[in-house]
Amino acid sequence: MSAQAPAVLRTPRLTLRPLEMTDADALVRGVGNYDVSRWLSVVPYPYTGEDAAWFLKKTIESNAMVWAICDSQGLQGVVGIDDGLGYWLARTAWGKGYAFEAARAVVSHWFEDTARQFLTSAYFEGNARSGAVLHAVGFEITGVAKREARALSQDVTAHEMTLSRARWETRQDFTVYTPRLALRPWKDGDARALLDIITPGLTRGVASIANDWTLADAEAAITRRQWQGYPGFMLGIEHKGALIGGVGCGGDPLSIMYYLAETHWNQGFVSEAVSAFLPELFDRFPINTLVADHFVDNPASGRILEKHGFHVTGDSMGTSKGRLEPCRVITYAVTRETFKVAI
Repeated sequence: MSAQAPAVLRTPRLTLRPLEMTDADALVRGVGNYDVSRWLSVVPYPYTGEDAAWFLKKTIESNAMVWAICDSQGLQGVVGIDDGLGYWLARTAWGKGYAFEAARAVVSHWFEDTARQFLTSAYFEGNARSGAVLHAVGFEITGVAKREARALSQDVTAHEMTLSRARWETRQDFTVYTPRLALRPWKDGDARALLDIITPGLTRGVASIANDWTLADAEAAITRRQWQGYPGFMLGIEHKGALIGGVGCGGDPLSIMYYLAETHWNQGFVSEAVSAFLPELFDRFPINTLVADHFVDNPASGRILEKHGFHVTGDSMGTSKGRLEPCRVITYAVTRETFKVAI
């Protein structure tokens, strides 16, 4: 029990707020779906309005650490910490990455109390989606046990997991070192350094960087794509202490992107960066597929993607701030099982 209602938490796409009695109908619609309740310990099936009212009254009166997961359409699930981290999402909200966003926000809030050194959780055997979310947040399996699955009216095998403060803190940074490079979050001075590497050759290969960028444009782009713990960021590529490019991800489906100063082309730097970046993406986020693309007149980028396991999925027309006209784009995809480290 906490002394007051939990604070409102925000992620790039979600608002996590304390539950309200008016949430009863949304709870019944969401967790009342058997595809949802079958993976939860204490939720009955069928789930009725009376069940929702009892849960809401108990949670609100005790100021429990429980939040409604809300997007622009309203309540999509619930996340909280009791004897460990737990959550559920309405069936219609699956596959959007909401569970990771919500879980990460709540875990971050939990560790704001410096006295807390560990957090536990668990998922039922067969619930690979939940396991992937917990792994991405940083939880590690510590054992297996039998737990009640009330909706199934039986005990089932559960994988028990623990997240230590030390492990959580190490995952707040996103810096990766290779033999020649450092991939790291943007820092002071990078806007000017980014402007210095912008050339027509660089901008023709990417969509969002223009040849006439000002320092303010570069600063805005860096702020917009700063590492915050969620997909949708760029890292600087540093060589011998100097910024020479960027690598990152964004969009839905999640896409990998990169660029490099022309003075450093044809030296294997992009392959080195991508080979370091891909494993980190699949480790830090519960994603199964990444996509990518390149302009048809940039076959070198295609060779880099193919070397890392990407396969061609089609083509389309794309635009670039460094081009006067649209240009054909070749699209690619790679999965968690098929990506390759090329060096």
